Amino acid sequence: MPRSPGAGRSRLQVIAAQLDAVIDSAPFGVGLFDEDIRHVRVNPVLEEMNGVPAVELLGRTPAELHPGIGAEAEEQYREVLRSGRPRRDILMTGAVGSRPEDVRHWNASFFPVRHDREVIGLCVVVADVTTERRLAEALAASKERHRRLAEDLQSSLLPPDLPQPAGAELAAVYRPGGTVATVGGDFYDLIEIDDSSWLLVIGDVEGTGPVAASLTAAVRYAIRTAAVHTADPADVLHTANTVLLRQGAPNGTCTVACVLARRAGHRIDLRAASAGHPLPLVLRGGTGAVEELGSPGTLLGSLPEIDLPVEGTILVPGDVLVLYTDGVTEARYRTAAGGLELFGEDRLRALLAAVPGAGAADIAGRVETSVLDFQSGHLADDLAVLSLRATGDS
Repeated sequence: MPRSPGAGRSRLQVIAAQLDAVIDSAPFGVGLFDEDIRHVRVNPVLEEMNGVPAVELLGRTPAELHPGIGAEAEEQYREVLRSGRPRRDILMTGAVGSRPEDVRHWNASFFPVRHDREVIGLCVVVADVTTERRLAEALAASKERHRRLAEDLQSSLLPPDLPQPAGAELAAVYRPGGTVATVGGDFYDLIEIDDSSWLLVIGDVEGTGPVAASLTAAVRYAIRTAAVHTADPADVLHTANTVLLRQGAPNGTCTVACVLARRAGHRIDLRAASAGHPLPLVLRGGTGAVEELGSPGTLLGSLPEIDLPVEGTILVPGDVLVLYTDGVTEARYRTAAGGLELFGEDRLRALLAAVPGAGAADIAGRVETSVLDFQSGHLADDLAVLSLRATGDS
């Protein structure tokens, strides 16, 4: 009569055989140590990690085998033996004595071994995470290079410094949106026409990344080139529209607000055109009133024939012109009820109305800070603000 599986073996023998199979076939290192932190048993994976045959490991401590990383490991072992509490997922870095030039990374966990509630040794489980660590470091380095490249490219699309012409005070802020470093589509520029005239430009190219960067550069330089021949905002934007259409980039549209500012004595005359862009706002320093400047026009890069009405106003000393991108008014956050709330133009107007008499830099900074606070410090979209304050200085 055939014997049943396990017949003639005690339950303890079966459990021991099962434990042997688990330890020896484990895809990670497993080691058992006595109270004196001497190796009692190691599986093949831990043997390979040590670079020493198992027979040379048994009866010796980690520090005897590997003075550097072994001594560090023994500190963890002693803490577990002393406290009787396991320690999990401890990251360790070093080299074993047999391979001193090969620096490795390990994730180790340490567990007390008990008999009748008394700690009589410990079990160590180790995974070699060198490959994962090196990949993570390479990815981090790649992200840092990408971030620096994006910053360099973005800075090349913005004026390095804003001039401070007589009779006016200028300031600008720009912040890229999102958590991943990339080149945004927002831009601004200031072009000096002559000693008393300047062209203020702010825009938003569709998309992000290299394509958006090339379109931004094309629009910015088209505007600068057009400004050599004409200072009329509509004519300048018509030229930019032609350039965008010739680029032929998919989704190559762009919104731009363009304002000609001309100093006339103590005042500044403004003429503005907006190509699908949020209309500039004027803060009256004497009253705190906030007014829109201009009328909506057709965005650039969509049609060969576009409508760009031009309207004007006057700044007296203390008045401020504020140009901004939709990263301000379309900033949003999710409410407790799960809905989305926009920063909105009303909130922007209220912000400006509360600071009549503030300087150009103060206003641009307040807008930036308010939008950041509204989104808890995490911008979902690029943000740009360009402000001009009439000072009356000659």
